[in-house]
Amino acid sequence: MFLKKLTRYMALATGDFAKIFKDFKVPSLPQVVNKVLEAVQQPDVSFEEVAKLIECDPGLTSQLLKLVNSAFCGLSREITNVKHAVSVLGIKEVETLVVSYGVLKIVKSPGVQGFRLTVFWTDSLMRALFAKELAKLMQLPSDESFLGALLQDIALPILLTEWFDVYQRAYQKWQGSGKRLSEIEEAELSWHHAQAGAWIAKTWKLPDLFTCAIGLHVSPAETIKKLNLHQTPVAWVSLSAEIPSILDDKPNLEPMLEKARVFGLEPALLLQAGKDAEQLFLDTAAGFGLSVEAPVSLSELMRAHLRSL
Repeated sequence: MFLKKLTRYMALATGDFAKIFKDFKVPSLPQVVNKVLEAVQQPDVSFEEVAKLIECDPGLTSQLLKLVNSAFCGLSREITNVKHAVSVLGIKEVETLVVSYGVLKIVKSPGVQGFRLTVFWTDSLMRALFAKELAKLMQLPSDESFLGALLQDIALPILLTEWFDVYQRAYQKWQGSGKRLSEIEEAELSWHHAQAGAWIAKTWKLPDLFTCAIGLHVSPAETIKKLNLHQTPVAWVSLSAEIPSILDDKPNLEPMLEKARVFGLEPALLLQAGKDAEQLFLDTAAGFGLSVEAPVSLSELMRAHLRSL
């Protein structure tokens, strides 16, 4: 039933970008990532088959083992080979790590004024860890939430690199405006980066769940609840999207808290997820080989907000 529901909402999440972006070049994921994605979507794939594919790429092998032995995975013993890692983590979490590796390999700084890749990955990683920890606190699968949140804004650096002549007017108008980027995009272009990101995910043949989470992350909480996706990773990714950027001069938590109220989540749960995410941030960034800056302290912002009530 859940898979049927996702299929039904794919058009809403992606829009008709095959026509809009017919001349737009989407960067390809590394070949090893495509092979792993194809393999893990087979119902009878074995741990050994997946491990052999990963081991064909020394960079992916090294990255995976580094992450498996970091606080991100939280294992109590050291893992020294890929097959053991796949068997311990499971296919779904390995898929998340492999796709993350592939995207980080291909996304480059567009060299556009106002865009810093370190800021982009700092904000994205903090949101991803928050979504992951929130799902864990609710005793739900967390790997989909992590990857969906990590890639929610993936269209931005790609659009600014590959389609700058068209996209620049919306992006430049957003700079310093204090408005939501998606609102300006819709006014200027009749579509927004979340839809573009979902279309990119679809082009990469990522599972429908990730595509929907990316495409709907700017949607109002009421829309997500009406679609009956408010107890799925789509909701946790949408909630993480409201975490302020490290560039925000006056970070505002009210949009996040309002979404949480609609989803039936207490502020204390958000506070704990924020604290857990902050503790994992630096170790996870190192595991992924990311250059980052100091992340927003969601727990401090939450405590300050609660004190003001």
